[in-house]
Amino acid sequence: MKQQGAVLVAALFLAIPTILPVPLQDDQGSRSKSFTVTKGGSVEVSVDGGDIRINVWEKSEVYVKADGIDEDNLDRLKMNQSGNTVRVEYRQRWGWGSGHTKFEITVPSQFNTDLRTSGGNIDIRGSLNGVVKGSTSGGDVTLSDVTTGKVDLSTSGGDMRAGDVNGDVSLKTSGGDIELGKVGGQVYVNTSGGNIRVESVGKTLKASTSGGDIDIGDVGGEANVSTSGGDIKVHKVSGKATLNTSGGNIQLRSASGDVRANTSGGDIRLEDISGSIEAKTSGGDVNAELKPTGKGRSRLVSSGGEITLSIPESAKATIEATIRIQGRWKSRRDEYTVRSDFKAESYQHDDDDREIRARYVLNGGGEEISLETVNSDIIIRKLRR
Repeated sequence: MKQQGAVLVAALFLAIPTILPVPLQDDQGSRSKSFTVTKGGSVEVSVDGGDIRINVWEKSEVYVKADGIDEDNLDRLKMNQSGNTVRVEYRQRWGWGSGHTKFEITVPSQFNTDLRTSGGNIDIRGSLNGVVKGSTSGGDVTLSDVTTGKVDLSTSGGDMRAGDVNGDVSLKTSGGDIELGKVGGQVYVNTSGGNIRVESVGKTLKASTSGGDIDIGDVGGEANVSTSGGDIKVHKVSGKATLNTSGGNIQLRSASGDVRANTSGGDIRLEDISGSIEAKTSGGDVNAELKPTGKGRSRLVSSGGEITLSIPESAKATIEATIRIQGRWKSRRDEYTVRSDFKAESYQHDDDDREIRARYVLNGGGEEISLETVNSDIIIRKLRR
């Protein structure tokens, strides 16, 4: 009898299914996984409709956590490793999911990142030493400092914020502002609908926006800056500077190369320029401080504003100043004048061409400088710096 009881208990025990822990899911809609890596590796993320956040630590480990994934899409999340590269991929079966999907990934400080999401923010926190690449079709992009490495980030619909980068930087957005800290390499920034601010650039700069202001610090090489609807402010350029706006003012604090500045609706102010100047405005004043190098030709033009040129007393230059008079010549010819701290070689009122013209030859002549305006004054001053 005892033997039959023992057999019955054993049979009942075997009939109960064995339950083993399956680490597919940490909690509702969440998964996580860790990978052992070494310095200089990469994490590649390609996901549908989710935010990506990168954290930095000093461990030789990549930790991935995915939250907010619908239960019927959990099997669409792939996390794997090949060599020193960790890959995270998520493809939804349909639609855009819950709209709260997040991927939080922690990587070593010396690591490369390649991040792609079709509908979320990209947020990189901590100081990285490596290449940073990323793109999103509908979110903001935020980046902390990058000690060494190239940065290439883009978004189709958000703002971009980046800290200091000791390498080349490319930031592109179709609908937001761009802010960037100190950069040791080249910079390319472009937005179709926002403002641009860059603290400083070690090498060359190209910055453009279709609808905002641009504010740039020191540039260690050439600078090419353009906006279709705002002001341009640049501090010091150690090279050639090209500045264009269709609807704002231009200000350049210093340049040691040729300067080209053009605006259709604002003032131009150029300070401490060692080189040549080509400046033109259709509706504002031009104020320039020029130290001619004798290697070029300068031209300052306004269609309806005052022109002021400041030039060193020791400069070798030949200055031609012309005021064109529109309207009644006889009543207006005495309203406008060319005023100068230098003695004019010639000064005349041309009744036939309806122009006031003055010529100045400084220290035997040299670099040609042309000043032209309409119905306004021209002022030539000795530069006192």
